Amino acid sequence: MEDQINDSTPSVLAVARQNLDILSTHGESDTLTYWDIVRSILDLFRTSLSAQDVLKALELGWEGLRMKNELSPETMPMKRLILARSATLCMARQGVRVTGLWEDAVQVVITHVRGGDPIFIKNVFTSNPLKQWILTVFSDADFCPNYNIRLDLLTIISTWEQFEPNEGKSVLSGLMQLSVYLDADEHLVPNAGVPSLEVPWFDVMCKLSKGDHLNEIYKKALIQMETLSVGGEARWLNRVVELVSTRTEVAKKRLAVGWLRASDALLVLESSLVLLAIFVFSSRSIETFSCRGLLQVAAVALIKITTSIVDMIPSLRTYIYRCMKMVDTVDHILKVVITCPRLQSLVSTLRKDHGEELDRISQHTYRMGIPLQFLPEAIDDDTTINCPERFVDSLTFSVMEAPVLLKTSQVTVDEATLLYLLLQEPSLCPFTRTPLHHDDDSFCRLPDLQHEIQVWRASQSSPDTPTSPKTPQVESHQP
Repeated sequence: MEDQINDSTPSVLAVARQNLDILSTHGESDTLTYWDIVRSILDLFRTSLSAQDVLKALELGWEGLRMKNELSPETMPMKRLILARSATLCMARQGVRVTGLWEDAVQVVITHVRGGDPIFIKNVFTSNPLKQWILTVFSDADFCPNYNIRLDLLTIISTWEQFEPNEGKSVLSGLMQLSVYLDADEHLVPNAGVPSLEVPWFDVMCKLSKGDHLNEIYKKALIQMETLSVGGEARWLNRVVELVSTRTEVAKKRLAVGWLRASDALLVLESSLVLLAIFVFSSRSIETFSCRGLLQVAAVALIKITTSIVDMIPSLRTYIYRCMKMVDTVDHILKVVITCPRLQSLVSTLRKDHGEELDRISQHTYRMGIPLQFLPEAIDDDTTINCPERFVDSLTFSVMEAPVLLKTSQVTVDEATLLYLLLQEPSLCPFTRTPLHHDDDSFCRLPDLQHEIQVWRASQSSPDTPTSPKTPQVESHQP
């Protein structure tokens, strides 16, 4: 790349520096204006530059814009974005890998973009070469090892009106790689004075859900769960739902101590409900989230989000109409759960494993005069009282449906428990802390024991609704 660098760049930058000094002393004239300086920088970006020269050009261009802003502030936002786009196109044309000083250059560009009007951003960052380079940086860890830069590119990607099929694949690939670095507290809840990815992330997720981009993810995840071969697709869905529910709890804590405005907390709740509805309880996703393992994930998320909404309503009375709409949305989701044949195991899981939370939600909503019509009633799970010990999951202590032997510990758990463990990062046996691999070396099904359990269930004089395994309580291992 070095032999392609513009030989005149140092002189152009030196002249720009000299002219800025003249303007700061004597002001604009008929022969020299601040916009002349910025225009010379934009022209320079049409050539091949080194990372150091791009940084210097951005610095001089920004200085010229800041000084011009004192004379005509109304043109500043768009021209600042044009400066950022020109620098990005310069890097895209050269196909630079974002390492070393190029990381600093991209960070400066993102700083100029962040806080800009999304409409302006959409209008200046839509050329195909630019989009392709941005998507390569976002989705290829070898092209850009810095995950913070890749996450920050969501600020630009989120402004694109829609994703073409290949663009959607690249966005999904990047999100699946980066989800392990996303943190609900740091990235997905507004924090005073600190840039947040909350809105860009939400917008990107919604755009992905509108097309067919997620269909293949749901299909692969379903196969992975059914075959006990949990892969990237299932883990990503698990991570998304985990982030969606966790951010509501973070918002609740910040609102309680005054670190979050009520309006921002309300937006977090509303957007989390939207994502829960489209990612878990839509017609395309229900089949995937009705399978063992992800079913438990869906139950936990539904309880967490509903609890956060109910607990925060007293602090959001100023927005009572929007609060009532959220309650209606929760009730609609619960109606889907109650009436969908595929989700009856989820209903059983809610009633048996989350009875205390259901009772608390019911009491609070009743006292506030906004009862949830379709909230399931908790029931006591007494099936283990007369149950042979070998039929009981060693981690959740509920009667198993599909027993699986963990070979390293020689402990038996239900298949749903195993799947929940396999969804975690890293996947560890809770008894030995050794890695669980997605093969026959780590676990095996026990069909004979499963038959014994089925016979025992049939022999009970008053069989209850089939027991859904409880969600195991395992430690979080986020990086």
